[in-house]
Parts: sequence; C-alpha cells; structure tokens
Amino acid sequence: MTRYDVIIVGARVAGASLAIRLGQMGKQVLVLDKVAFPSDTLSTHQLSHLEHLDALNVRDRVEELGLREIRRMRTYIGRSFTDGEREAATVIPGRAAFDSLLMDEALTYDSVTFHQNRQVRNLIYEEETVVGVETVDKKGNIQAYRADLVVGADGRNSTIARETEARMYDHQPAERPVFYGYYEGVTPLPDPTVEIFLEEGRIGFVFPMQEGMDCLGLEIHSSEFRTFAKNPQQEFENVFARMYGMEDRMKGAVLRGKVVGTPGVPNFFREPYGKGWALIGDAAHSKDPSTGLGMNDAIWQALLLAEVIRNIEEGASFEEEMEEFHKRRDEALKPSYDMTLDYIQTLRTWTDEELEAFRKWASNPLLVKSHVPVLTDMFRQ
Repeated sequence: MTRYDVIIVGARVAGASLAIRLGQMGKQVLVLDKVAFPSDTLSTHQLSHLEHLDALNVRDRVEELGLREIRRMRTYIGRSFTDGEREAATVIPGRAAFDSLLMDEALTYDSVTFHQNRQVRNLIYEEETVVGVETVDKKGNIQAYRADLVVGADGRNSTIARETEARMYDHQPAERPVFYGYYEGVTPLPDPTVEIFLEEGRIGFVFPMQEGMDCLGLEIHSSEFRTFAKNPQQEFENVFARMYGMEDRMKGAVLRGKVVGTPGVPNFFREPYGKGWALIGDAAHSKDPSTGLGMNDAIWQALLLAEVIRNIEEGASFEEEMEEFHKRRDEALKPSYDMTLDYIQTLRTWTDEELEAFRKWASNPLLVKSHVPVLTDMFRQ
C-alpha cells in the first residue's frame, strides 16, 4: 500500500485548504473525493475572511474569476430597508469554480496527490488506531492507502465520522428548507450589495457574484418544501417577486442551471479527532446557512489543523495538541453557532406595530430612541 503523511477525504473548501497548507509544509498528502471536479455543491457562497485567501496563496486566482468585492449590505423588512457599509469586504464564489481553484493550487505542490471518483468504503485499523483507508472507484476497483493521519473533510454525512463513531453533540435538527439559483440579468443596485429580505417568516438573499450574475437564495417554511420541490423554479420566482422591488428587477433575468434545494441543514458539533483521525469542515461542525459562515469556518478549521500537524511533527504530543484543537474550535465557533440557532428559531411574521417601528426608523434613524423597545424585540435574533 502507498503510504502518505496525511490522507484527506473530501476535496472541497476544507479539504483543499488543508491540502494547500500541508503542501506548503512539504507533507506527503493524498486527497480523495467521490466525484470528479469541477463539481457543484449546496453552499452558503459567502467568503468574508479574505485574509484566508492570502494564507492559501489564491487571492490572484480568485480575482481572475471576476468576483466583485462587496462592501455594502441592505436589509429589508416589508417595504422598508436599511443600508450600510460592511466592516469587511466579501466575495461570492460559485462552488464548482472555487473548489476546483483551491485544488488546482494544492496540486502546484509536488507532495500533493489527488484521486477523483474514489469513494472511501472502509477505514483500516491497527488495534484501535486508524492507519489508512480502503477505496473503490466507479469500475469497482479497490485500492488501499496508509497514512499517519486520516482527515475527514467529507461533509455533514461524513464517512469518516460514521466509521469512527465520532460523537455528535449540541445537536439541533434542520429547521428551514433552502433553495437557490444563479440568475443572469437581475437589475443591480448602484453598488454591489448583499441584500437580505425578511418577510412573512422567510429569508431572501441576493448575492452579487460576477458582473451581471447573482446568486438568489430563499429560506422558506418547512411546510412549503414539498410544493417547492415539485416545481422549484416557479415557486422560487413567485416568492421572490413578492420581495420589495424584485418583481421589476427580475424582469428579463435568466436562470442559469437549475434552482436547487434541500429540506434543511442540521446543526451540530462532532468530536473532531481520535486515534489516527480528525474531522474538519461540515464533517465536524454544521449550522443553518442563513448566517453565511460555512466556507469561512471550513477554511479556518483547515488552517488551525495544519498548525496542529506542524506542532506534532516538531515533537508535541498528539493527544494534547488535538485536545487543544478541539477546545479552540469550540470556543471560536460556539458564539456564531448559538447566534445562528437563535436567528432561525425566532424568525416570524412581523406585527403591524413592528413594521411601523421599522418603517419610521428606516426613514429617519434619529427616531430610533423612541422605538427602542419594539426594535430590540425585532432584532433580538
């Protein structure tokens, strides 16, 4: 069996980012994915920690995709809105292009190998320690590989998490179905702006991507999923047309590809390591996409694990370093996790009193003091 320092199962944002960092360290790395790239996947799309692109040496590659740096955000409630500058710029990459871009960068390092269309079907153990993986390709060919560490970056339904029986905790089931599509020709605002529509307990999103191309998204009520799934484009566009100003802005817009969706995204943490294995990305931590943090969290976890692997290589204790990795991960991600759960659990249809308070505030922020009690209730999520 071929032996590597690290085997990474899953070649998307988390796995590819870890491969880049380990390639920079000169580690012998094998990356495995069950599909062939480029390949799309359900995603939050927002990447707001652009400093991660510098750490991964891909900022120039991302700029070549033609993505716009977005520095404004607009929030609508009913027919009123607030608009302001973001603290930091964000970009909105499509996942098929972005994931491939990251793997292309990883493969610039001679120590990184990538096998596509390889499904991990078993882990290889010596006593209680994971020492490798057994894979099968599309033709049924079986191949085994060994490594000092196997990393599961293979998503919420992680094979590595299942095979190692990684404990899940702080779990909340999926609450809100999500649908999105890529539209060309939506009438833009004067400046590229992330737009959020809060209406009738739903959330609508407009994410500017390249010039003339936007990702439109909806989080809907769970009771609406079956209706949407039967005719996703028609239902999606019918709801979006009721969002403030969107009916006119979508005239002439063309859907590129399909409107895709899911019944919802589960919320959880998993134990991120054991003897010979580790988890990062959605395999280790998942939350509702409404707060748009998934890709940022995935890259951050990859960078942190690469740091831990370096420390272990230099003689630090595996158990102590990985326990510190677990602690730092939870301390960093728990606040945004709790915020996300609170956000999705308190979304509701606004009362007439609340809508009037928001309208007055949006039209004249100097009136905010007289509406503090109502506004506090509206935005407590």
